[in-house]
This record gives sequence, structure tokens and C-alpha cells, in this order.
Amino acid sequence: MEFNFPESFWIIAKQIGNARTIVNKELLIKNPRYDRGEKNENVDTIGILGELIVLEYLTQIKQEFEMVKLLDFYPSKTADFVVKGKRIDVKTSEKSKYLTLLVNEEAHKKGFDEIDWYWFVYILNKNTAEFYFSNYNEVSKWDCKLMKYTNAFYNKIENLKLKTE
Repeated sequence: MEFNFPESFWIIAKQIGNARTIVNKELLIKNPRYDRGEKNENVDTIGILGELIVLEYLTQIKQEFEMVKLLDFYPSKTADFVVKGKRIDVKTSEKSKYLTLLVNEEAHKKGFDEIDWYWFVYILNKNTAEFYFSNYNEVSKWDCKLMKYTNAFYNKIENLKLKTE
């Protein structure tokens, strides 16, 4: 499913992403495995952008939900959204040549009994994204390999696209 979002979300996400990077600086010193170096701010910005897009979508369709704070002093160990009793973690990525969705293996395993569904926000351009969904148990069955920084479960978008059509 394609969804159009305001281009201004990029500016908002960059501001909140920058704040998240600053707040997480001490955490990254204590836990360097989470450090993405110069990519930290981009990772935080894209993550915030995905959450803003989901927030906008749920608001537009008038769906009741609960939401975790976009910025806090400690990383949240709970779902980003709760919709109809389902705990949803938002994963966001930008369009790339790989056409693959990723879930960090360690974060996924920590999400056992905390996450029911993953909502993948795949950003196509400055104001359009696609949505894909997979439940926790399905992601556990995906192939897993070492990516640049960490192990991650991965799946081709076309595999999830077939399930949503």
C-alpha cells in the first residue's frame, strides 16, 4: 500500500533525530555495538520519519492507538504503537537497490513477548512510502546474516508484497 505524507516530515524527523542522537551519545559510549558512527543521525532521522508516517496514517483513518514517546532519555523496550491490542514495532528504510526489509536480530529477540507485528515503512521518495507487515513469528523464520554492523533478519519486499496483495 502506498501512502503520501507531508514533505515537512523530513524536517521534523531531522530535528527530532538530531535530538535523539544527542540524548543517545552516552548510551553509545557504554554500548559501542549500537554506534553507527557518522550514520547515527541518519538512522535516528529515518526511524523518526517512519513513526511520524505511521502516526499520520493512523490519525487520517481515525484509528485509536497508543504510542511510545518519540524522544526519551532511555531507549524504549516496548512497541512503538499499540493498535487494537496488537503491539507494533515500526521499521523504516529508504528505497535502495536491495529491495530488502531488515530487522536487527538482537532487537528482535529482545522483542519476544513485547512485539506482535512489524510495520515496515519503505520510503520511496520525499513524500511517498509503502507499507508492509509481518508478524513476529514470521520474521523469526527469515534468513539472518551479518550486515554491515550487526546480524539482521532480512526478506525481499516482493515476498511481503505477495502477502498483502
